[in-house]
Amino acid sequence: MNVIIVGCGKVGSELASTLISEGNSVAMIDNSVKALNQVAEELDVLTIVGDGSDINILKEAGIEAANIFIAVTPHDEVNLLSCLIAKQVSNVETIARVRNPIYYREKDFLRKKFGISKIINPEQKTASNIYKLLCYPGLSRVDRLENGNVIIFTLHCRGEYGFAGNTLMDVRRHTKTKVLACAVYRKGNVYIPDGSFLVEKDDEITFVTTGDDLSTFLKEHNIVNIPADDVLITGGGTISYYLTEKLIDNGKNVRIIEMNEDRCEYLSEVFPKAEIIHGDGTDRRFLIKQGLENAGAFVALTGIDEENIVTANFAKDLAGIKVITKVNRNDLRDVIEQLDIDSAVFPKMITADVIAQYVRAKASGAGSDLQAFFRYMDNRVEIVEFKAREGEPFMDTPLMKLELKKDLILACIIRNGKTIIPNGGDSIHDGDSVIVVTSHKGITSMADLGK
Repeated sequence: MNVIIVGCGKVGSELASTLISEGNSVAMIDNSVKALNQVAEELDVLTIVGDGSDINILKEAGIEAANIFIAVTPHDEVNLLSCLIAKQVSNVETIARVRNPIYYREKDFLRKKFGISKIINPEQKTASNIYKLLCYPGLSRVDRLENGNVIIFTLHCRGEYGFAGNTLMDVRRHTKTKVLACAVYRKGNVYIPDGSFLVEKDDEITFVTTGDDLSTFLKEHNIVNIPADDVLITGGGTISYYLTEKLIDNGKNVRIIEMNEDRCEYLSEVFPKAEIIHGDGTDRRFLIKQGLENAGAFVALTGIDEENIVTANFAKDLAGIKVITKVNRNDLRDVIEQLDIDSAVFPKMITADVIAQYVRAKASGAGSDLQAFFRYMDNRVEIVEFKAREGEPFMDTPLMKLELKKDLILACIIRNGKTIIPNGGDSIHDGDSVIVVTSHKGITSMADLGK
């Protein structure tokens, strides 16, 4: 696929890296020579200095031959205008990043008016992910497939859970729920395990289960599952806006600490039910004074990664509550792993996953099997949902007889609204949705699952 990306910031650079790794040809447009040069040093990408809404610049980037055009500059208006102009000169698919809550509420109108194929909002998506983590404080990550009843979750294996020293087969045998362990992260290594895999303390284990079974599974293993009713947030940016909106709509108490006085006044007007506090959320004494020890959960959402990490670690040490931090830089993952921080969310990774799913589906052609896509464990594990269709490989054959790639698990089958955690005797039928977990990259169809 020929892809043009307008915007060479954190999201654009991450997206370019993802798309190039999957065999796509990428051109990048940005007004910053420095940003483009930095990307060109790391990636095999065509770089063009200029404005993404300039027709001549678009033609230089190859707009007439492009398959997908993506605008992810920091400015919503530029993104929308760039997509509109690109659509006028080419039959290209267009994707725009739109972050402003006012614009995003009108996304359906904007898509229709501007002919945009997809509008994405990293901040809204990130806030949604944080909210799910606040609902399940014992977990470090939670994803729900769009059908609603399949949940992918990750937990840190603590001693009191009773997993360590047991095989995954034993863990599954001694639970009343339908749950399957599908990936394990241990001391920098990633495993796609079978039932004989022996669990160790401090493993990060990713499971697939049903929405009905998740709460029962957590209760069986003494994993904390009491949603936080009182949430303290540092940083009053766009992610905080969307998160606060969701928390208040669900009856939660919210306090936001923000340094900018004008932003505090704005948030106070928009969210009269929230407590908006003007102050420095990275000041430890100030956090204690604002009742950190009595909060149900703490979320660090300032614009500086290092401050978020340090403050979140302090909150965990002091209060022992659910702690979540926002991080933009991938190179800080190793630092986070050394600290007692429950969950870290990476907005640019969330955005890259959403767009990569769209590009993969388009690359597979009309009627693509690809339904959903997630990357786990430092991008080393992919969880993909496919729609099975008559005539494709691996249909109507017991799973135990399939010759599948190594390090690949068929974790779940959804059939007529029913969720099946399969065993060797189950098979895939026409119309099933199939959840695949693998360390292989770039799988786009059911045909890619075989050896």
